[in-house]
Amino acid sequence: MLRVPLCSPQHIWHYKRKGNVRQTLAESSSGDILSTMQPVLFTLGWIDVPSFTALMALALSTGLMLAWIKARRIGLSQTDVFDAVLAGVFTGILAARAGYVAEHWDYFRDHTDEIAQVWQGGLSWYGGLLGGMIGVAGFSVWRRLCTRAVFDALTPGLMVGVALGWLGCHLAGIAYGREIFPGDRWWFLAADLPDIYRLSNPRIATQLLGAAWGALCFVIAMANLRSSLVTRYSTFAVTMVLYSAGMFLLGFARGDVVPMIGAWRMDQVMDAGIVIVGIVYVWVSRSVKRERFRQV
Repeated sequence: MLRVPLCSPQHIWHYKRKGNVRQTLAESSSGDILSTMQPVLFTLGWIDVPSFTALMALALSTGLMLAWIKARRIGLSQTDVFDAVLAGVFTGILAARAGYVAEHWDYFRDHTDEIAQVWQGGLSWYGGLLGGMIGVAGFSVWRRLCTRAVFDALTPGLMVGVALGWLGCHLAGIAYGREIFPGDRWWFLAADLPDIYRLSNPRIATQLLGAAWGALCFVIAMANLRSSLVTRYSTFAVTMVLYSAGMFLLGFARGDVVPMIGAWRMDQVMDAGIVIVGIVYVWVSRSVKRERFRQV
């Protein structure tokens, strides 16, 4: 899962409680940190602008622009698409925070005053995805829009956001890969990257792989919207199946600690669920014709 920031209070508390405390950057004798790691992108006066936050703002504006452009092509009002994005962002952030709090309830149970402090970091990709879908679907029903068309229009922007989010993880040093050593079959994917304690070791560059896969899914989504397949298959569903399948495989290379369900990480279980639901939806709706879109 994607989480911010690098060392949030709940992360530090969790690792201390589990007895997994390691040297911090200040205590490290080497202090060898990958030069590309940059949690703070720039500073305006006394205000530090985190890399992840800046890239998410860029992702939101870029996604909105892409949705605005694609709206007319598939028969939607650009105003409706803009409002749908706002509805999805609002409910998505609320759900993303709720999902993160639920995952780290052992910490928040004793720190309830921090639950609403989103600025301290801590968002769940899966909670945000579900919440955003609810917001967009609810808005579409309320405005009598074709829900499938709205989701399709927003898909390229969502994938841009995903790719930029992974780059933000790379700069912030989160969602890192597992350590590997010379002779490992995946050594060619290694880079000297830090973990949550800001200690660098050769790791699989999962953040860059995630960004690359998100960018590829963006290209596929754009191609699907341009082809005749858009009238037969949901671009959103197809793209989410492809992206989640890639994330499931990438989960085997992840090194950050999350709850396990059997031999799989919790995020892999969620990705597998998205793949299954998406395939079923695509199969069932493959012959469903688009309804007439509401124009404003």
